[in-house]
Amino acid sequence: MISNPASRKNIKTWLAASLIFVLAMSALVDGLFFLRGLFDSPVSSALAGYVAGILLVMWIVADRKDYPQIGRSFDDGFLLMVFWLPYLPYYLWRTRRGAGLWMCAGFLGLFSLSFFVQLAIWAVLVVNR
Repeated sequence: MISNPASRKNIKTWLAASLIFVLAMSALVDGLFFLRGLFDSPVSSALAGYVAGILLVMWIVADRKDYPQIGRSFDDGFLLMVFWLPYLPYYLWRTRRGAGLWMCAGFLGLFSLSFFVQLAIWAVLVVNR
């Protein structure tokens, strides 16, 4: 267990950077498939979704150590893996208030990055016709 706050911050930074990287690469691959006319998403996209979910849960676990007012249950890791989608906005609101809602919108944008890349490619292709 890491008790040094500087090490926890470093781990949280690496987890956030890894989450951004995984989702950006997944969006790039999905965009390339869409550009080639292959509308079925590749297996790497599904794998990236699972990896991104695990990275997000790991980030929440690392971040919660800085906020002792948030209660934890006995099955904390399992419950986070199952219910991370409804728990994320609650957790960010509870720990950061208004800034947490902006962070939640950022996470939502990251997880929607593939859609936005495909929408941008579609818009460019429609305009250039």
